[in-house]
Amino acid sequence: MKNIKNLAILGLFTVAFASCDMEVVPPSEIAAENFWKTEKDAWYGLNACYAQMGGMDIWDEMCTDNAHSHKPWEGPYELIQQNGVSSESDRGYSFRTIRIVNNFLEKVDGCEMDAALRERMKAEARYFRASDYLDLTTKFGKVPLVTTVMEYDAPNVKRDPVETVKAFILSELAEIAEILPDSYPGGEGYEKGRITRAGALALRARAALYFGNFAEAEASAGKIIQEGHHSLFRVTSLNAAQQKEADEMEQYIDFEAKNIDKDKFVKGMFSYECLWHKENANPDNPEYLVTRGYMADDNNYDWTRYTYIRPSQLISGYSSYEPMQGLIDAYWDIDGKTIRPEIPVATRKENFAKITAVVEGMDQTTYIKTVPTLNLKEYAYMDEFRNRDSRLYASMLFPFKGWHETDFGTFYYRWNPSWAGSDGNESWTGYSYRKLLSLTAYSDWASMEDYPVIRYAEVLLTYAEARIQTKGWDAEVQKALNDLRDRCGMPDVPTVMPSKEAALDFVRNERRIELAAEGQRYDDIRRYGSAYCNKVMNGTVYAPNGYEVVNMTWSDRLMLMPIPQGAMDLNPLLRDDQNPGY
Repeated sequence: MKNIKNLAILGLFTVAFASCDMEVVPPSEIAAENFWKTEKDAWYGLNACYAQMGGMDIWDEMCTDNAHSHKPWEGPYELIQQNGVSSESDRGYSFRTIRIVNNFLEKVDGCEMDAALRERMKAEARYFRASDYLDLTTKFGKVPLVTTVMEYDAPNVKRDPVETVKAFILSELAEIAEILPDSYPGGEGYEKGRITRAGALALRARAALYFGNFAEAEASAGKIIQEGHHSLFRVTSLNAAQQKEADEMEQYIDFEAKNIDKDKFVKGMFSYECLWHKENANPDNPEYLVTRGYMADDNNYDWTRYTYIRPSQLISGYSSYEPMQGLIDAYWDIDGKTIRPEIPVATRKENFAKITAVVEGMDQTTYIKTVPTLNLKEYAYMDEFRNRDSRLYASMLFPFKGWHETDFGTFYYRWNPSWAGSDGNESWTGYSYRKLLSLTAYSDWASMEDYPVIRYAEVLLTYAEARIQTKGWDAEVQKALNDLRDRCGMPDVPTVMPSKEAALDFVRNERRIELAAEGQRYDDIRRYGSAYCNKVMNGTVYAPNGYEVVNMTWSDRLMLMPIPQGAMDLNPLLRDDQNPGY
């Protein structure tokens, strides 16, 4: 296949992976014929595989009912929400990582080095190939399964059946998990942040869940839980800024009336929020199973978390990606089991107008001084944000909510309705992200904080959902979910469910809010089936002032993304083997 074959081997020598003191920059002059001789060459090659690891993965989520992007030049996300995607768009049909890994696996055998170390390094590299194939097959269905380095003049190849690709992914990850260690002690070649056994099992659990192989998903996730090397991150105390917000939560939570432990609730908020912050963003965090490492280097940083998801009122905020009303509505009531009735658009618009009239015409400084003097309980608009799941306050910025632990200082979120639909750096939905947002800038409005590509919370959710499918709503399911609830200071899940479908609906919503903005929603809604997609991906989304954000239109052809035209031009076999509807 030409779009596989045309990737130059020279790409292997350009590496940017960052972890604890890992040597990443090879000599500037390397002749290909002199490479792949030594252990040092093997490390350089493996580093090139690690450099392919993605970081924050919100992109596909903006093609769902969770999030929105109002800047078409940043991607066709809104187009997909409106059923307008075509083969002109490329949603990630790339074999670059697979080519780099295959090259490494083939060439590393020529390096003079310890055989056991070589086998471990191969397992690390194979993880990235399996991860890439999981992404490709969930997006495009059938894809060519290539495990060797193809010659440049090799014939074009056809796509392999989906079941063949799925079986390969699960088999690879099972083998990899038996080779890789539980942890690394640190030091050159053994840096923390490398792929571990738990990382391979977690990806296998995710893949099996996506494939509907619930027994394997339960088994792989269960091994991670039973082996006990990972746990959820928790804070034990609050700093001054966090305590200030904790005191203000009296405006939002009726702690005594609702019988909510305030200390546990506010620590739950910050336990959930702070697991992404600089001081906790590293492989030593017990919740991090697979970590994308960054460092203070002009070639290795993350723009997304410091700029793209930041609200415009904070310095450097682009508001490029914004949560939508449906996600806000999905957060549980304080009881941890009730989803509130939908508020009519006209009612929300009227309520929003009344409270914003109070601060009309104020500059930002005056606004920040005024908001804490208001009794927010008096305003009907604020009722929809009162007595809700702690993760709402830790994840989302909504009008009038205070946030004090920022590099800006004391901050109260303000949304300007007159800018919706016009100002490119203002949220058009009325909300912005707080979750994942970096509070520490590197240079040029970027972040250098490590990112958990897979975290333990996902493992617990995967285990719970898979076990409901195999065993029902039993004590083990409740134990896994209650671990999540305990961490965020929320009540335990119900002990009884009226039906298996009700149990699945419950865990699906728990998954939606726990993993919000982490890129899982795209794959989730499609594996839930056509009826679910038609339910959540049809209809107009409005901002609080009644502005029409996007009119979502679902078609079953969106179950898979189209093969891009460029790939079909290079390999005509793809054109002859299209998905239905393309």
